[in-house]
Amino acid sequence: MKLIENQKLKLNIRKQGINGEGIGYFNRIAVFVPGAIRKEVVNIEIVKAYDNYAVGEIIDIERESTKRILPPCKFYDDCGNCDMQHIEYNEQLKIKQLLLVQAFKRYTELDMVKSKVKKTISLDKPFNYGNYAEMVLRNTNFGLNIGYFKPNTNHFAYIDNCMIKEEEINNISQLALKLFRKYKLKAYDMRNKEGILYNLVIRYFSDSDEAGLVIVVKENNPKLKMIAKELVDTFTSIKSVGYTIFNPNSKLIIYNPVEILAGVNCISTNYREFTLALPIDAYFPMNKHVLEKIDDYILKNITIDKYDNILNLYSMSGITSLNYAKYAKKVFAIDYSKVSTEAAKLNIEENNISNIEVIQDHVEGALPKLFKSRSKFDFVIFNPPRQGLSKVMVDLLNKFVPKTLVYISKNPSTLAKDINDLFDNYNVREIAPVDMHPQTASIHSVTILDKK
Repeated sequence: MKLIENQKLKLNIRKQGINGEGIGYFNRIAVFVPGAIRKEVVNIEIVKAYDNYAVGEIIDIERESTKRILPPCKFYDDCGNCDMQHIEYNEQLKIKQLLLVQAFKRYTELDMVKSKVKKTISLDKPFNYGNYAEMVLRNTNFGLNIGYFKPNTNHFAYIDNCMIKEEEINNISQLALKLFRKYKLKAYDMRNKEGILYNLVIRYFSDSDEAGLVIVVKENNPKLKMIAKELVDTFTSIKSVGYTIFNPNSKLIIYNPVEILAGVNCISTNYREFTLALPIDAYFPMNKHVLEKIDDYILKNITIDKYDNILNLYSMSGITSLNYAKYAKKVFAIDYSKVSTEAAKLNIEENNISNIEVIQDHVEGALPKLFKSRSKFDFVIFNPPRQGLSKVMVDLLNKFVPKTLVYISKNPSTLAKDINDLFDNYNVREIAPVDMHPQTASIHSVTILDKK
């Protein structure tokens, strides 16, 4: 029996979904309920009905989970980006572990899945951990404001203090908003074709107390330079301010080159014993301390020696390559981003590392040449985008079969599907979920695969 919109029903929530929502079943039809927690009994109203599933909205909770807490963020309901903030943090970690188990059970025939999936790697800092923010600028009834879009909508939520970002990012965003208002700049309005502002991107490193800003605009304006100078002069932490032209045809906030308006080209931070200089538009993980935990986990579970060659694919700004190079004969770091690979080369030189080769190319383009030119690669460590590995990449791994693969994933579903395509040549040793983004449904993980 198909569910219909506005239908009311009682639902037992059986599990958590990949986007943090609760999932229950009515006549074998899956019903997704945002804000519900597994083991709860909720009364809901169907707001969207499809052939094979439905989406419900909570009317009231008849049996509440003992893991439910009051979200501490005042913007929780309106913003929606911290979609697990109503769940006790230790339970969030358990849910992420279970979601990985579910993904492998659904998409693979892996034996003993539960024993393979370890406890979630995390820190005891579930708030104020984010060193990066991509904020939206919008004209409202109260003037220009700054905040975020609610996920999968055009609903704008004004945010003056995001609890998952470093506190300095909140301070900087409010100063920038004040200056945009002072100089009477407006967000771009598609209806009347007025205004120039789209986004404000902020990166802040607390260890060096250095921040970089990128203002994303429709076009350059002389006022931007004056705003940039005031930002640098007002906050000692702000070392670099630039602008970039918005590209409506790209999903990337920063697509075009960044032009520096005030300050320096790079901001600095430390990664373990290495000092890094990063352009304000180079890629760097939002949670540096969890990245270090991932590195620790990898190095604990694979034995690298001075005769080993390592492929580090989708290597970002070469951050982790510096650490792997301490143990290996040579590291080949491949990434398509010109900005990130140039940053990697700069930091390799600055830290006097001689056994890393940086290659700017698509992974699928660089790998065949490398596999053919070398007798063997002992370890391949890769951190692909959410859509996972391409068929070309999977075919290359199955053809050349390096000794050990380390798959750092951002998406349990694509991870499990990719692993399923590698089963002919590899055994899964273990899988560790990683809480890179606490309070959100985002699940990173590390899977170690050994050649059969």
